Amino acid sequence: MNKKQRLYTVLAGGVAVVIIAAGLLYINNRGIPAVEVAAYAQTTTEAQPTEVDALRFLTDASEGVPGMKLVAEDTGLALYYNEETTEIAVRDGNSGQIWYSNPEARNEDGLASGYEKEVLSSQLNVSFRDAIGTLENYPNFSSSISNKQFVASNIEQGIRVSYTLGDTSLGINALPKLISKQRLEEKVLSKLDETAARYTSARYYPSKANPDVLERLDGQISKQLVLNKMLDAFETAGYSEEDLAYDNQENGVEGGGTSEKPSFEIPVEYRLEEGTLLVTVPLSQVKESGQYRIRNIDLLAYFGAADAEEEGYMFVPDGSGSLIHLNNGKIKEEQYVQRVYGMDPNDNSLSRPQVSESAHMPVFGLKSGDRAWFAIIEKGDAMASIAADIGGRQNSYNHVYSSFSLRGEDELEMYTSQKMQEIQLLSEEPFRGDIQVRYQFLQGNDASYSGMARLYQQQLMNQDVLKPLIDQEDIPFYVNVLGAVDKRASFLGVPYRTTLAMTTYEQAGTIAEELQQKGLKHVQMRYQGWFGGGFSHHTPTRVKLDSEVGSSSELKQLSEQLRESGGALFPDVAFQHIYHNDSRFAPSADAARFVTKETAQLYPYNPALNRMDQSRNDYYLLSAAKLPYVVSEFAEKVGKLELQGLSLRDLGQVLSSDYRDSRVIHRETAKNIVQEQLEKLQQAYPNMMLSSANAYAWGYAQHIVDVPGGSSRFNITDEEVPFYEMVIHGYKDYAGSPMNTSGDQDLRKQLLRSLELGAAPQFQWTYEPSSLLKLTNYDSAYATDYVYWVDEAVELYQEANEVLRGLRTQTIVDHKRIQDGVVQVNYSGGAQILVNYTSEPVTVDNIVVGAADYALKGVNR
Repeated sequence: MNKKQRLYTVLAGGVAVVIIAAGLLYINNRGIPAVEVAAYAQTTTEAQPTEVDALRFLTDASEGVPGMKLVAEDTGLALYYNEETTEIAVRDGNSGQIWYSNPEARNEDGLASGYEKEVLSSQLNVSFRDAIGTLENYPNFSSSISNKQFVASNIEQGIRVSYTLGDTSLGINALPKLISKQRLEEKVLSKLDETAARYTSARYYPSKANPDVLERLDGQISKQLVLNKMLDAFETAGYSEEDLAYDNQENGVEGGGTSEKPSFEIPVEYRLEEGTLLVTVPLSQVKESGQYRIRNIDLLAYFGAADAEEEGYMFVPDGSGSLIHLNNGKIKEEQYVQRVYGMDPNDNSLSRPQVSESAHMPVFGLKSGDRAWFAIIEKGDAMASIAADIGGRQNSYNHVYSSFSLRGEDELEMYTSQKMQEIQLLSEEPFRGDIQVRYQFLQGNDASYSGMARLYQQQLMNQDVLKPLIDQEDIPFYVNVLGAVDKRASFLGVPYRTTLAMTTYEQAGTIAEELQQKGLKHVQMRYQGWFGGGFSHHTPTRVKLDSEVGSSSELKQLSEQLRESGGALFPDVAFQHIYHNDSRFAPSADAARFVTKETAQLYPYNPALNRMDQSRNDYYLLSAAKLPYVVSEFAEKVGKLELQGLSLRDLGQVLSSDYRDSRVIHRETAKNIVQEQLEKLQQAYPNMMLSSANAYAWGYAQHIVDVPGGSSRFNITDEEVPFYEMVIHGYKDYAGSPMNTSGDQDLRKQLLRSLELGAAPQFQWTYEPSSLLKLTNYDSAYATDYVYWVDEAVELYQEANEVLRGLRTQTIVDHKRIQDGVVQVNYSGGAQILVNYTSEPVTVDNIVVGAADYALKGVNR
C-alpha cells in the first residue's frame, strides 16, 4: 500500500469514527419517541359559577343547622353554609346526623392554642415557599376568612367559595418607584398642606439617568412608620390606582402596582351528588403571587373530626389497611402521613425515612359510635397524601384528611467558600388539574371499615373496574420462578457481565409436571428473567430471548404445558425501571429528571443502612412520556411468541414524575399514561398478572400477586385490617408475597393468614441451588430451592383450597377482630371463617377454635 492509499484509509477510518460518534451523540440526545404529555394532563377549563349579588338559599322545611342556611338538597342529604365563617355542613335527613367541615366547639377547646384554633376554623391550609426556600403556612381562617377576603356563589347542586389568602395590600409598591417632578407636584404635593408636602417630597430624589424623574428612596420608606405616613399622604392627595399604573408605564417600571407579600387565590366547590358530598378544587384557577410558590394544600383537615369523648377509629390505607383508635393516648408518636401509591421514586435522596408498606388505595375514613364517613380521592389521587392525628396532642380532635402536593420538591446543595448550604427547591410548573374528594356517610351496622370496603367496592363495580369471578373452581397456586439473572464476573482482572440460568424452561416444566402429578391443576407460573440479559433486562423495545434458559420453542412448550393442565405461564417484564444503559436507551433523553434537573439515576436501597447502596448496579427511571413507545415496541415483538399471559412487574405499582424543563410530568399525568398502556396490553393479554397493584390498575388484571398482607405498623396505629382484600375478593384472584421468602417462614401461621385474607398461596422457586446467587444482586432469594419446599407447599395449598375454593366467587362482607389474635371473616354466601393466631384455644359463639388453628361455619368443603 502506497502513502496515498494509506492516507485515504486513515481518512476513511476517521470519517467512520466521526459518523459513529455523531450517530451515538444523536441517539443519546434525541432518544426514543415521546408522546405529547399535555393530552394526558386533564387540565380543566374555567368553571362558570352563577355570579349573583347575593347568594340564593333554599327554603328549609327541616330542623336545619343552627347558624347556617340551606344551599342544596339531594337524595336525603342537605348542604348548609355559614356566611360568616364559610363552614359547610351536611345533614342526613333520614338519621338527622350532621357532619361539619369544622368542629362545632373548637373555640372552647382548652388544649388548642390561638394558632391551633385558627387551623381548626380553616377549610384550607396552604404551605408555600419563597425564592430561597423558606417554608410558610397560611390557614385560610386567619389569612382570608377573618379579613372577609372571600366570595361565595351558587353552582349547580352546591356552592363555590373563592378565597384570597394573604395580605394583598401593595405596601411600598402603592407608591410610584419613579415619577416625574411635574406629576409628583401636580398629583400629590399640590394637594397636601405644607408640612405633609415637604415630608413627602423629601422621600424622592432626582434619578441619575434623568434629574427630571424622581426615584423613591426605599431605604427610608421601607421603615413602617415612614411608609404609613407616605401612604396616608398619597391617599389624602387622591392618588389612584390608575395614576400609579400610568407612572409605572411611563417610566418603564415592570411589576409595579403589585404586592410583594405572598397571596393566593383558591376556589373550593361543594356539591351534593347521588347522596354524597363532592369537594373540588380546580387548580387551573389557582393564582399565586410574585416569587411565592404553593407546595401543598391540606383540604378539609377537620371534616367530621371526633372529639375527646368519642369512641371509634380512623381508617387509613397503609398496606392492606390500618386503624388508629380515637384518643389512643399516643401523643408522643409521630402523626400518620403517607403518600398515596407510595413515594415518588423520582427522588435522589441517598437516605429515606423508614421502610414501610405502600398506600395502594386513595381512601380514608372515620368511625365514631354508630356513625361513620368514608372518603375517596377521585381526582388528583396520585398527587395526594393522607394524614391523620389523634386528639390530645395539639388540640382535642381526632382527624384524618387528604393533602395535595402541587409541585415536586428536592434539596439543592449550594457551596460557598466556607460551607455547604441546602436549599429546598420546588419545581416551577405546578399541577393544574382538579383535586376532588367524595365523602359518603354510613350509619348503624354499616358504620365500620367493612361498610367502607363495601362502599368502595360498589363504586368500583359501577365503574366496571371490578367484574365478578364466575367459574367455580380450585383457587390458583402461584409460583414465581426465577429464570436467568445477571452476574458479575471477571477475566484477567477485567470485570464483565454474564447471565446465570437458575431455572431453564425445561426445568420449569419439570416443576410444573411434579405439581400436576401431586394434584395441583391451576398452577399460575410467573417466569422472571427470560429475555434481555436476565431479571434485570435490557430496555424492552427489543425482545431477544436469553439462550441460557432455552429456545423460543421450549418457551412455547412450557406455556402450552401449563395451559393444558388448567394453569398459565406469565413471562415477566419491567417497563419503568431501566437496568441497562444500552443502545436502545439514552439516559439524557429517555430518563426522567429530578427537580434539580439531573438524570434520574438510582441505586437499590440497603435496608441495613437505610440508604442507597452505590456498590450495587444502578438503574434509571423511564420518563412516562417514553412509556407508550416502549410498550408498543414490546407488544409487537413479544406478540410473535404467541404467549397467552403476561406479568407486569412495575407497571401497576410505580408512578414517577419527570421534571424536565421542556416536559414536566406530574404523577397524576403519569398515572393517566400508565393506565392507557395497561389497557393496551390488556387487549392483547386478557389474562394478565400485576404485582402489588395500586387501585387504578385493578381493572386491568386477572391476577394480582404480592398484595399487601399487613400494614407498616406505624407506632400511632393500633390494628391492621385486610381492607385491600375485602374490596377485591370475588373479583380478582390474588396472592400475598412468596411464603418461602417472607420474613416469617412459619408455614402454619402463613396458612392462617392466607385464610384470613382469602388469598391463594404463592412461592418463589429456582431449580438450581439458591447458593449460586451468593454475591449477586439476588442473594435475598436465599431459600428458593424448590425441592426443599414442594411437598410442604402442596400440603399447604390443598388445605387452603379445601377451605377457599367454594368462597372464590363470593365477597367478604364483614371482617372483625374478636379479641387480640382472633378474627372472624364473613362471606356473602353465609360462610364464616374463624382464625386463632394465639397459643391457646378460644371459643367464639359456641365454636371452639384450637391454638394456631381455624374453624369453619357454613363452608362447603
